[in-house]
Amino acid sequence: MIERHPRAACFIWLAVAAALLVGHPSAGAQETGDGASGEAGSSPDWTYELTEVLPQDPAVLTGHLENGLRYYVRENGRPENRAFLRLIVRAGSVLEDDDQLGLAHFVEHMAFNGTKHFEKTELLDYLQGIGMRFGPDVNAYTSFDETVYMLEVPTDDAEILDKALLVLEDWASAVTLEDEEIELERGVVIEEWRGGRGAGARLRDAEIPYRFHGSRYAERLPIGDPEMLREVPPQRLRDFYRDWYR
Repeated sequence: MIERHPRAACFIWLAVAAALLVGHPSAGAQETGDGASGEAGSSPDWTYELTEVLPQDPAVLTGHLENGLRYYVRENGRPENRAFLRLIVRAGSVLEDDDQLGLAHFVEHMAFNGTKHFEKTELLDYLQGIGMRFGPDVNAYTSFDETVYMLEVPTDDAEILDKALLVLEDWASAVTLEDEEIELERGVVIEEWRGGRGAGARLRDAEIPYRFHGSRYAERLPIGDPEMLREVPPQRLRDFYRDWYR
């Protein structure tokens, strides 16, 4: 078991109208025109020391709320009347205990199966009711180091945007994780594991223990262990959520 800290930090970024671009070299090239010297054939110097912090796009507004949540906001012109919302929870599979393999990903699934303000399937019913599609407009993923929840919503209706932020709040702190819903979702998670057993996945699974030899990453594939997913008590999902979300 690893040392517990006061839950994983959550942060949110919102791009109003288009995707977020931070510190991308090509953006700098456009701003400097022909380069620093203006001579033909010259190019900007994009050399950085490995210890340097990459510069942030000055168009990105950042800050902290009183509850510790950090936010990033950038306004863009296209596509019009759209907001791209991301809730990034700095908790992935590497934080799982030995009897929790796959539970970071399982918790991600459960975020769509009941929260404080949206019981059971009400969340997906609501999002689909306002024209959002699961996949392109509503999605999530789990990696070794983070779990990311994604929404794309229209901005021409203030009520919809306000409710989308309520969804992110619930995901960060109010997923209900009811026993009945956990049991119903087990098969879905295991089927996702089974569906990813192609040649590429098998090669990856064989490679990762060598690539990350000697670290927790070698033993913490985000998809988890199917036998553990079948048998893990619901309380262990609640434990992971309590320990690493806000």
